[in-house]
Amino acid sequence: MRAARLTVRIARPGDARLATAAAALIRGASEGHDVAVRSPALLRTKLETGRAVVALRDGRLAGFGYFAVWEDGEVVSHSGLVVRPEERGRGLGRRIKLRLLRASRRLFPRARTISLTSSPAVLAMNRSLGFRRVPLSRLTRDPRFWEGCRGCRRFAEARAAGRRCCCSGMLLAPDPGTR
Repeated sequence: MRAARLTVRIARPGDARLATAAAALIRGASEGHDVAVRSPALLRTKLETGRAVVALRDGRLAGFGYFAVWEDGEVVSHSGLVVRPEERGRGLGRRIKLRLLRASRRLFPRARTISLTSSPAVLAMNRSLGFRRVPLSRLTRDPRFWEGCRGCRRFAEARAAGRRCCCSGMLLAPDPGTR
């Protein structure tokens, strides 16, 4: 029997067909984790423009993540990092995150990279990649970024408690050689 092939790569325009599957994967993850739901239309744009990473096992979406740009390219956020339940625990999330980092740093080498998470596994992965926890106020001033939190299952709870978000903020400074 042939082993199922796994490919992790930057999205290509033809991957726009995966937008609905990526949205469904994020929606499924959001039921048990603090992941904001995203529309297929938004994800289609990320896929078409190469601002997403896809993990494919024999052509089927096994994992996904994307990045967005804020403050005129001064800030890049990594979002929607999800892995199918049966693929978890094998380092696939890390592989997707590393691809996102390489792609976003190639296009925006001077940008600060930010991430929101409440997942202990993602916190640990981000720390191992050089991210550090920071107050949410240090991430971005762009209100459009914070509007994305509306898709999270805990949005109303966070706002009722007077918080912007329920997640921890993480920051990765640009490579020192790019400043």
